[in-house]
Amino acid sequence: MPLDSAVVALRAVIFVLLMQGVGAALFLFLFGGRLAVCGDAVRRLGSAAAATGAALVIARYLLEPARMTGTLSGVLDGSMHGFLLSSNFGHAQFMRLAGAAIIALALSGSSRIRQRLALAGALLIAVSFSFMGHTAASDQRWLLGGLLGLHVLAAAFWFGSLIPLYIACGRESLSDSGPLIERFSLVAVRIVPLIFLAGVGMAIFLLPSLGSLVSPYGLLLIVKVLVFAVLMGLACLNKFRLGPAVASGHLPSLVFLRRCVAMEVWLIAAVLTVTAAMTTLYSPES
Repeated sequence: MPLDSAVVALRAVIFVLLMQGVGAALFLFLFGGRLAVCGDAVRRLGSAAAATGAALVIARYLLEPARMTGTLSGVLDGSMHGFLLSSNFGHAQFMRLAGAAIIALALSGSSRIRQRLALAGALLIAVSFSFMGHTAASDQRWLLGGLLGLHVLAAAFWFGSLIPLYIACGRESLSDSGPLIERFSLVAVRIVPLIFLAGVGMAIFLLPSLGSLVSPYGLLLIVKVLVFAVLMGLACLNKFRLGPAVASGHLPSLVFLRRCVAMEVWLIAAVLTVTAAMTTLYSPES
């Protein structure tokens, strides 16, 4: 049980870091040309998050043999490592490690080629999620894998864009922040709903029945949906009230918007922690 708790905690941190790295890469690709002052700060954020995430992916891999054998000595079990390296788990960890390393290196510079290379790393990380877990074990794995990849990319865009947006609203001029927020809102309103739609699609295929919603897996899924609803409320506030006010030059609205963005970061981090728990400890069939 202590090893399971350690894995949940480690996976939660890895999710946060990889989502931040992927999101920063997407943010820079879509909005980098609108950053007059803080482009380097956003690149450093994405690169550092991806590099730290890569290191923790290695730690997560090393912890798995101990979790499977029930003892820390499993870390030194060569046969166990051979099994893991040839498994879907091993393939997924390698893809995440490679993707995170690519993002970390690509975001160390500012050229358009580096931005596209970072997108390739982001795609590797998104695809890696379809190699393990409940979606990989399903008869509909290809459909579920596609939905999961879309879910991950959309979630990474939202979560990973929030801190860069927070930084930009604090460092860019008010005249530059307004158009950036407006453009971000226009893109987000098309991408963020995909998180919910892809999640519902996966739930339809993964949950055996509506009764599964009262299982531990189902209850955690309901918690995620409720927090998502709160997040959508904050996003609507930003788009329809605070964003237009900032665009019109209202400085207090910019301060309030930054607070809302910070709240969104913490709430999504909580959702990622719940996701780590439900996918590590529980099954849709349980």
